[in-house]
Amino acid sequence: MHDGNQLKKDCETVELTDSSNLHPRKHSITNTLNRLLVLSIIILLIITVTAILVGLLVTGRKLHRISSECLEAACPESWIGFQRKCFYFSDDFKNWTFSQRFCDSHGADLVQVETIKELNFLLRYKGPYDHWIGLSRELGQPWKLINGTEWSNCFPIRGGGECAYLNDKGASSARHYTERKWICSKPDMYVQ
Repeated sequence: MHDGNQLKKDCETVELTDSSNLHPRKHSITNTLNRLLVLSIIILLIITVTAILVGLLVTGRKLHRISSECLEAACPESWIGFQRKCFYFSDDFKNWTFSQRFCDSHGADLVQVETIKELNFLLRYKGPYDHWIGLSRELGQPWKLINGTEWSNCFPIRGGGECAYLNDKGASSARHYTERKWICSKPDMYVQ
């Protein structure tokens, strides 16, 4: 068999060296690839963060625009809003025909009172003066709205005139040439 000393001679200690020293070119390529990978990741992160910031800025501007739209008045200046309508109470005194033309020039009509609640609102805000409203009739005929449809008679109109107006007691009627204040109405901007 084998002698123990012989085995010792046959087995010499071999030092293991760093494998990277064996192939310096491979080590250089690996380092370059690692650096490129890290650089690519950094560039990708910068692009992602920039895109997110730009997105937030654009979204923020849109939200700001929406917020300011919400703050816009539903009715024009010097008009009063009530139940999705805008009302204009005149300071001048004119006849019924002029009053309707004025309202029409502002995209409105003389007010067409549709409910008792609306009538109470108008009576509260009109002050002590009489105001023309959008009801008229031919002598002996039923009351009609500005658009020509027959009125529902949801409250009484006193008097024998052909044009209706609001006074302190409710509604009354007079001749169209009488001068009074007037009330215009139109849908608020969110209804349109």
